[in-house]
Amino acid sequence: MKVTKATGETEEYSSRKLEVSLARAGAGKDVVRRVLEEVRKELRPGVSTDAIHKAAASRLLKESSVLAARYSLKRAIMEFGPQGFFFEQFMEAVLREYGYKTKRGQMMRGKCVSHEIDIMADKENTHYICELKYHNTSGTKTDVEVAMYLRARLEDIVEFQSRLEPKGIGHVAWLLTNTKFTSKAIKYGSCRGLRMTGWHYPKTESLERLIEDKRLYPVTVLPSINHYAKESLARGGVLFARDILFLDPETLERRFGIHAKNAKKIMEDAYDLTVA
Repeated sequence: MKVTKATGETEEYSSRKLEVSLARAGAGKDVVRRVLEEVRKELRPGVSTDAIHKAAASRLLKESSVLAARYSLKRAIMEFGPQGFFFEQFMEAVLREYGYKTKRGQMMRGKCVSHEIDIMADKENTHYICELKYHNTSGTKTDVEVAMYLRARLEDIVEFQSRLEPKGIGHVAWLLTNTKFTSKAIKYGSCRGLRMTGWHYPKTESLERLIEDKRLYPVTVLPSINHYAKESLARGGVLFARDILFLDPETLERRFGIHAKNAKKIMEDAYDLTVA
């Protein structure tokens, strides 16, 4: 049966692909079976992959809010908004958790022109010039042109900055995205020595691994909060789900528009996801 992707393209429905996604979220065989049964009810020619995802997430939520959150991680990051500003904030916070010293929106002079850097990250005598590519549409990939652009910027910056900095300082271009890379982008990046972090890439340090290994789940992943409250929390600097545990129900209602009667459930979900 053909299903319709977010890009408008069609492909054969694959229950195996869904099984893999569910297992990656931590679902056991019995849970996977029940979710697949629920999804089958939604199947019809041309059904959207978004409808399939919603059916799976809805069934997972009945099983476990933690499983539902993990399964919806990619889409939760896309809920940071259309511009990518919150994604930059989120990724800066993630990098700091991994020991990087960071600054956002810094200007660096190159030989030819000055460059605004999304995130400057420093660690172990290395300057990481981070370019962030944010997409809020499922199915969109980061292509080779972005990698080539970043490589050119690195060359211009290094040619000037290396004359000013102490010897032994390294410079690495780091491309971070919330979606997948095209095969050409990966091939070019590997050839040119770019560091690249995206969805499912690289295998041991992909974006989801960086998040899951330290439980740095974005607040937008919590299924018990509506869209307005998620955006309100992000605007208020509450980027990680675990940050909610440092607040109280009254604050959640007063500052972020979250009704007090829902606050307990939200805090329980945040605890289960990030601490338990």
